[in-house]
Amino acid sequence: MQKTRNGLLLLLFFIAGGLAAQQNEIVIDTGKSLGQASPYIYGQFIEYMGQDIEGGIYDPESPLADSHGIRQDVLEKAKELAPSMIRFPGGTFVKTFHWMDGVGPKEQRRPSKNLIWGGINSFGFGTCEFIDYCRAIGCEPVLVVNLSTGTPDEAANWVEYCNGTENTYYANLRRSHGYEEPFHVKYWAMGNEEAAEPDAGRHQDPHKYVEDVWQFIKLMKLTDPSIQLIADGERGLPEWNKTVMKGLDGAVDYISFHGYVSTDSGRPLSIFHKIDQVERELREFHALMKSCSQDSVTNWKKWYRFPPRSKPLKMAVDEWGIWEYQEPPYGTTVTYEWRHALATAYYLNALLRCCSFVEMANWAQMVNILAPIRADKQTSIRQTVFYPLREYRKNTLPEVVSVRSISPEADKDLQALNAVATIDRKAGELVLFVVNVSPKAVKARISIDDKNAVSIHQVTTLTGERLDAANTLRQPDKDVVSIKTENPGRRLSDITIAPEAIQIIHASITK
Repeated sequence: MQKTRNGLLLLLFFIAGGLAAQQNEIVIDTGKSLGQASPYIYGQFIEYMGQDIEGGIYDPESPLADSHGIRQDVLEKAKELAPSMIRFPGGTFVKTFHWMDGVGPKEQRRPSKNLIWGGINSFGFGTCEFIDYCRAIGCEPVLVVNLSTGTPDEAANWVEYCNGTENTYYANLRRSHGYEEPFHVKYWAMGNEEAAEPDAGRHQDPHKYVEDVWQFIKLMKLTDPSIQLIADGERGLPEWNKTVMKGLDGAVDYISFHGYVSTDSGRPLSIFHKIDQVERELREFHALMKSCSQDSVTNWKKWYRFPPRSKPLKMAVDEWGIWEYQEPPYGTTVTYEWRHALATAYYLNALLRCCSFVEMANWAQMVNILAPIRADKQTSIRQTVFYPLREYRKNTLPEVVSVRSISPEADKDLQALNAVATIDRKAGELVLFVVNVSPKAVKARISIDDKNAVSIHQVTTLTGERLDAANTLRQPDKDVVSIKTENPGRRLSDITIAPEAIQIIHASITK
């Protein structure tokens, strides 16, 4: 009887061990593609708000600035961050912005009150300076149009100023400002958060938005038919989105979505639940897009005199990030801790999984305001969120494939591990991004296409000193983020993900 009991206990031990092994695994299926990873999901956003542009990017009084007023220490960090695109000049600020205030000789530009965020703007950093900044970084510019206090003519003239090649007033005006060649600005956003009643906008009725935007679109597209347009979508307002997508179908190439997250007091893991909710909302938004827009535009009126969009409507998550409501203005001067870096990587995983319909995404913002870069008069630093943004941008491969991960719960309905994989089939290369939100290391079996051992040649691990550790301007030489790269150079059947860490794993696949 005792032997039977012992045998039963031993059997249960082995069964439990098998179940435990099954609970910790990362299974990659390269045969199941999720779509192409657009480089434009790694964008940034800058706005005339606080010291993002003036006092951050641009500060002619600083000894760290060049002769044009551009902070060189900040620019070098922006180059290191390597955004694929930058969106400018807003944001809610755009509702009172007139582009002519920011071109021409700087001494002739008209400083004015920032009616949205407070302070005075000199507009020493305007359209041309923005284009120069994008060129210095090597990224695509995105311009946002003022629909509230601007006019269709004004918007069309801005397009001509930027892209005109002929003997026209606004193309010649650009030339007179020292820019003979056109800027070739491809992407233009039609307003920003236009449904927000407290803002300075006037388009809270989506039908009015559609009616007015059509006139902007017509004149802008007649000026340059090659430009691509981003319509204003609104998170959590399906009726607005239906009206806009149906009313502008064929005329716009993208519809926007803004997705900020924050942490609930006393619940540090709540931010990850909120990112999961954003991912669900993105998928719901996509389902609505499929029901309200045509993949291939038909019955387009030839008398528009410009072509319809040529591809299915896509999403532009043109503002996303972590907004913890800390210091002025409006709680946007945020000191990011290591836990925010984990959340940033977790969010990037979600965006990559949605790659079939999310083609643009811009972290808001770039300097000082909700930013990966902080600067004062003396120096500048990389905040913790800088590192996942930089490392994902450096390591993402062209295609996203299916990943199934099973791990212990770090919280109710929240697994410890969150993973996404990208591949380059021609090169035979795979990069796996894993975030461990648990305070414990997790050992997991790893397989690619049912192979029990994976050829891993590089593992980069990002960790913080503590979950609440932060880089600060008070100690600019201290960096709480550690980045360790190892080169196993062998086949492995399992990996160990460090606690509260981001791991980037390079592996070989069969071509």
